Amino acid sequence: MKQTGSLKILIVDDEEIVRLTLSAMIDHIGHTAECVNDGLAGKQTLKNNKYDAAFVDMRMPGLDGMSLLKWSRQKLSDLPIIIMSGHGAEDSRAEALHSGAFAFLSKPFSLVGIKGLIDKIQDNFNAVTV
Repeated sequence: MKQTGSLKILIVDDEEIVRLTLSAMIDHIGHTAECVNDGLAGKQTLKNNKYDAAFVDMRMPGLDGMSLLKWSRQKLSDLPIIIMSGHGAEDSRAEALHSGAFAFLSKPFSLVGIKGLIDKIQDNFNAVTV
């Protein structure tokens, strides 16, 4: 895991505007973002590449975000997964966190919120590697 520097982050969301906006925010704060448009592509991408974190939409056609999260907890247990939802019900938040999500992010999100989450991910890397 990285201690400092730029993180490589995967964005999995079926909405292009969300992918573009979040990618631009991540790039703006000095990290690298790659995007895919559904859960199946996210799963395949995570199998084939190394990432420092993933932002995953909760509701997508095919493989939804919760299913991708549960798979990742079995295969990539150290990968911080941030579940995103435009339907920020407390039940969804509780389910995501109980299933092992690093965080739950309600849409719409802000640059300050994204930076705060990425800072926490980096702090976790530093705590683990010290």
